[in-house]
Amino acid sequence: MKKLRFSREFKIGFFGVAMLALLYWGVNFLKSKDLFTSTRDYYAVYDQVNGLQPSASIVIKGFKVGTVSTMSYDPEQSQNVVVAFAIRAKYPIPKDSKALIFSDGIMGGKAIEIVPGSSPELLQPGDTLYSEINKGFLETAGSEFEFIKQRANDVISRLTVTLDNLNAILADNRAGLNTTVNNMASITGNINDLMVSEKGSLRNIIANLNSLSQTLKSKEGQIGHILTNVDKFTDSLSKSQFPTAIAEMTVTLNRLNTTLDKVNNGEGTVGKFVNDQALYDSLVDASANLSALLYDIKAHPKRYINISVFGGGRNRD
Repeated sequence: MKKLRFSREFKIGFFGVAMLALLYWGVNFLKSKDLFTSTRDYYAVYDQVNGLQPSASIVIKGFKVGTVSTMSYDPEQSQNVVVAFAIRAKYPIPKDSKALIFSDGIMGGKAIEIVPGSSPELLQPGDTLYSEINKGFLETAGSEFEFIKQRANDVISRLTVTLDNLNAILADNRAGLNTTVNNMASITGNINDLMVSEKGSLRNIIANLNSLSQTLKSKEGQIGHILTNVDKFTDSLSKSQFPTAIAEMTVTLNRLNTTLDKVNNGEGTVGKFVNDQALYDSLVDASANLSALLYDIKAHPKRYINISVFGGGRNRD
């Protein structure tokens, strides 16, 4: 059998084609593309992609079903980013599904999760999905940290201004503060001298207090007996007729107040007498006339009393 011989040029060409094929397969492998599985291309539009990269994973319920193919951004046509991704053909996508960008892992890598909808109608290759961005924990924490940082800066700035004002006040009133401190030191020294000079008196006071405490402790039974008697007296007082007498006095005072109110208002004889000025004036005039009449009777009794035994009495003064 004749052995096949290949020319050197054929070998070099075959080796070049094989290397190109291997390179193409390797590049697609690195891009997570499966050359032996049919896929369908879909699109999603985002206002920002938050670090999403080509060849990022496309997952459904955490299971990888495809990869991001390309991303394009043309500010002359739109301010949004168009993301194209390929999904294996055996995974149908409902028309109302969402393409959600999320953080894939703690390192901040991005991926797209297909959230299946409930529509019976399926997407066709080349259709556009609804888009949504889900902030991860680190992004949320980062935004919160920026807010806290800003607030902390504001607080520090205000605290700095306050401390500057306080330093200015202390500088302006340094002499007064020194005088105040010296006065306080003098007062403290005087108190110490007083304590030293009156140490004996303080000891006597403390001794007297101790003695009083001991006396009270020794008379604890008598004090308890006195308190018991006081308690019995108050109990007896509450059970006696004293509250009834107080109640009756209260009723009497209320009646007296009512009577006085009637007198002040001119009700009844006494009230009319007290409040009728004309009656009062009439009584005063009558009293004056009666006094004048009595005086005239006393001065000229014969004008009013004529007693004659023998028919006399014609002559009258």
